[in-house]
Amino acid sequence: MAEAQEIEAAIKRLSGMSPDEFMNAVARHVTGTPDKRDAPHGVQAAALAAPQMAPRTLDALELAVKRARSFLPLKEGESRKQQAARIAPFRAGLQAAMRPYQDVVEDLAHEEAKHLAALDDETFTRRWTAFVLDEPVTGPVPRRVQALAFRSPRVAARADAVCRLMTEEPGRFLPAAAPGESRKARDARVRDFRDRVAAEQRFLRYAIQYAEARQGRMPAEPNVRLRALRLLGDKHPEELSSLLHQVRAELREGKREERRDARAVRRATSKGAR
Repeated sequence: MAEAQEIEAAIKRLSGMSPDEFMNAVARHVTGTPDKRDAPHGVQAAALAAPQMAPRTLDALELAVKRARSFLPLKEGESRKQQAARIAPFRAGLQAAMRPYQDVVEDLAHEEAKHLAALDDETFTRRWTAFVLDEPVTGPVPRRVQALAFRSPRVAARADAVCRLMTEEPGRFLPAAAPGESRKARDARVRDFRDRVAAEQRFLRYAIQYAEARQGRMPAEPNVRLRALRLLGDKHPEELSSLLHQVRAELREGKREERRDARAVRRATSKGAR
């Protein structure tokens, strides 16, 4: 009981740290160089690996790898090559420490994917749109976990279907324009949105192909016509929108003609029977 309370207190303290403070605390723990501010090693380890902390711990480790030079600055009289020789094992140690936290994050993403798969279409679309627009995360699920969940084989095909709608009709998904927004500014927003959608679709395609391969199906070849459609939408959005409305109207008219023909056949058949 006492240890659980210590872990809870450590989680609370770590949660209140700034990004840089937290990164330094994680680096101290991983490299075995704690100071008086840190909890005992076992308590600190449990706190950093807790489900609510593991995604942030992983973010901090990745940031520390990128900023390795700030932890091991160039010494007086030391060459860049000598500094690099000191940095290499430091980076390797940080990278090796990531695996347990990655396992926790993957478990969280698995549970989140199950939750997303159970959502109704409207709620799922709203959640996916918020993710694509990179809106601030307000719930308990960190963006890193959301990303893995949306890109999982369980959910990727559903998200990809929404992406196709996003590409065709971005206005349905973009926030309302600010008062006085110019045509140029709107076009830039649409281009940026379509770029975000295309980037996410590349991730989704890997997951979809993985799922297809697991089921013994050959992954589909790249859709050249769809890519051409996206390019047309980027360069001539109004023309694409007009063409889409025209095709949909033609399809609706075709269905009406089919229904009229079917009614005519039924009437002719009934008269012949009499």
